[in-house]
Amino acid sequence: MSNPITAINPTTGVEYNVETGQSVKRYVAVVDGQVLNPAGVQWPFLNGLVHDQAFDFYEIVPFQSVPYDPEYFRVDDIASGWNLVPIPDAPQGHPKGTYQRTEVIIRRSKAELRTLVEGYAARAQAELWPQAPGYAEMLAYAKEQVAANNQGQEFRDLIDRHELLMSATFANQSRLNQLYAEIEEAGETGPIDFIASEGWVNGIQP
Repeated sequence: MSNPITAINPTTGVEYNVETGQSVKRYVAVVDGQVLNPAGVQWPFLNGLVHDQAFDFYEIVPFQSVPYDPEYFRVDDIASGWNLVPIPDAPQGHPKGTYQRTEVIIRRSKAELRTLVEGYAARAQAELWPQAPGYAEMLAYAKEQVAANNQGQEFRDLIDRHELLMSATFANQSRLNQLYAEIEEAGETGPIDFIASEGWVNGIQP
């Protein structure tokens, strides 16, 4: 499909489709500084002609967010938003300005980052530890058997595996403490130099 042929009204500056007369851009209607239709409409008159409506019309500027990692950053809802940017002394019946979004990206707080790394720690531990019912009883029984000089390999294997699990658990706790320290060092606004998803032990060799 070929691109439509467009023209610009020499009086208003509104770009329109030559075949249909409809404006290429969309506009929000504004009364007393209040936007009535955030999704916007096409210019009220065909061919971009001067309008006689009771509203002012502001051209919507398409917005595309900059890429950011939502694990470590978020949109500042207070500083971000859609704003009317007026054109000084724009004539009545002409576009009065633009309607455009400002988006401010900020680093997540220390509390949010701590919650993030705690989540990774919890997932690593959940994958690491066996979920079989009666595991604690099986381990206790194996220790009793070994203490009673019953050297059945299944008992020794279970105890050895448990020791590996404990070693991995301490490694994960050490990783968590390391991340806590880095978060504290970064403070509320400092740069982040760690990758929260890395450095965890979530499995051992059988």
